[in-house]
Amino acid sequence: MDNEHLFTMLDACISHAAKQLTGSEKLSPFAMVLEPDNAIRTLDHHEKEDALRYECLLEILRFEAKEEMISAMALVSHVTIPDNFSPAVSSGIRIHVEERSFKAENTLSARLLYVPYQLFKTKDDPTLQIHLHDPIPVGLACEVFV
Repeated sequence: MDNEHLFTMLDACISHAAKQLTGSEKLSPFAMVLEPDNAIRTLDHHEKEDALRYECLLEILRFEAKEEMISAMALVSHVTIPDNFSPAVSSGIRIHVEERSFKAENTLSARLLYVPYQLFKTKDDPTLQIHLHDPIPVGLACEVFV
């Protein structure tokens, strides 16, 4: 898989999450997928409760991976970043990333990216702004492309 397309999808995830946060100060779980033709598609779910929405999206992603409808996926949610990662701030965007071609023999074939963020307003502009800190990558076992 071309990493350029994966990075484009991750940038789109972060932009979409930042837009949600600056629009409503709330980030509801959503997913983005990279299709075999490298098209990026956003997945959402009507479930109101965030934990259930996350699980529903995870099931959709597992199905699409099994049916080989997707080459990569990113499942996005709001989290409090664990202290052991020494985040700049505890509020974070968590992006669970997996790609079909990466799973091979790798034990830690999936990744979590924690993106610490701060929301703020300036004296001259009442619009809510977001400051994204450097992402924190963490390896984990695949849950979708198994």
